[in-house]
Amino acid sequence: MNKIISKVQARITGFAAFLLSVFLFLPQSAMTTPDSGQLIVFVQPNLSAVDDDFQQRLLPEIRKLADAMGVSVHVVDARKGSPAEVTLTPLIIYQNHRGRSVYQGRKTTSARIRNFMRTSRFVQQGQELNRRENIPVWPQGRNRVWAPLKVAPVSGTRPYDYNHDAFVAEALKSVAKGFKKFRIQKKVELDRADRGFYMDFNPWLSDDGTLFITVVVFSQFDCMKPVFSKKIIGPWKNYQELFSQASEAGEDAVVRIAADPASGDSFDPVKKNIPTKTWEQIGFPLPPAPKVKTAGVAVSAVVPQKWVLTDSGPDDPPMIQFRFPAPLDNYAGEVKSGRGEFSLSKNRMVSGARGFIEIDTRGNITMGDARLDEAITGSMMLYTKKFPAARFDIEEISDDGQPIAYGRLSPAFVAGKFMLKGKSIPLTSITELEPIMGEDGRPRLLVSGSFKIDLRTFNIEGADGPAPARHMLLFDLNLILKER
Repeated sequence: MNKIISKVQARITGFAAFLLSVFLFLPQSAMTTPDSGQLIVFVQPNLSAVDDDFQQRLLPEIRKLADAMGVSVHVVDARKGSPAEVTLTPLIIYQNHRGRSVYQGRKTTSARIRNFMRTSRFVQQGQELNRRENIPVWPQGRNRVWAPLKVAPVSGTRPYDYNHDAFVAEALKSVAKGFKKFRIQKKVELDRADRGFYMDFNPWLSDDGTLFITVVVFSQFDCMKPVFSKKIIGPWKNYQELFSQASEAGEDAVVRIAADPASGDSFDPVKKNIPTKTWEQIGFPLPPAPKVKTAGVAVSAVVPQKWVLTDSGPDDPPMIQFRFPAPLDNYAGEVKSGRGEFSLSKNRMVSGARGFIEIDTRGNITMGDARLDEAITGSMMLYTKKFPAARFDIEEISDDGQPIAYGRLSPAFVAGKFMLKGKSIPLTSITELEPIMGEDGRPRLLVSGSFKIDLRTFNIEGADGPAPARHMLLFDLNLILKER
């Protein structure tokens, strides 16, 4: 019996040590005062119509967004010297004590810029590079434009000896020959500011042997609505020449779009001879971390037992943020509202707590872009018309052996059931809880944590990019609950 007790004690001690290490290394967003940060905008004044349009029409709107969030805006001429990651302009970079994040999106989408600042304020952008293989790349000064290729199977009346793999191999060779600026690179590591356009080639063969190749170009920032489409027509026997014509047309479209201020995808590359300077040299070192909050009440005060989820305030992190892992974390969004309950046991031990959180997926999820929001709620993704809710139910919590109390964070390991698209799976999350007093003098419970899911489990198509990042979705929880 003594041996059994010793083993149990050892396990409890070991788990407590594990939770302590978790506490030491978890993000401390719930413990710190808000850090509004800085928005650094790199431009090249009077260089082109792209820069003129941005500074005259779009920059004032960005300033308004930043001012509303308490974010200071600093406009910098990249030609006077800029960090190596500044490969094009206009380039928007957010920084605070957590690090720097590069905005990857259309400058014309103000809601997405707001979402970018809001997300970057609380979640540091990953540093992994976007690694690609066998991809066309067009170098322009410091910047590179990349263009993944996709050749669809021949539809319509296929030749009797049609072999798809052999056909695609020959088609891609012909596509490469049609490029004047792009060159196929076997391996490339792309930076945050490098720009991408997807080129799809869709061949259709008629009964009389006429081949129709539709070349379609998509911006990396909108994979739903093409920015260019054109049909190339000719006899099947000349399909190789037709694919070269199609790729030439696609490349010409990219060149035009990159120079068109109205496109939202336009930019000016930064020349290689521009001096490379550090962030400190141009006057933007990372700011220091803000001071730690205090609970504001005596540690002997009794923490409420029953809690209910409340919406986050303007200075709080989003209730739930989601993103793909780097280098695909430009695909990110947040949950705007939800409902949930959390109940502590009478002795206030976290291990005895139970609760749930439920999100109405039909209107409470956003990526800051109406078209992207439409895509994620559609039948290929969340299919919200059929499955209008996502939910997590707590089944078990392991704590550090101490009751929850004002003045301290309580680390915990939470296990439960996660339900999405009608399918339920077991899920665990490393979590921390902290009771505080709100500005209204009423108790609040801050619950922060993280977890990830494999989208393939729910038959959801992932993002374009390397595996396994394209299949994994990361979640950051920053829940605020009030006394029920």
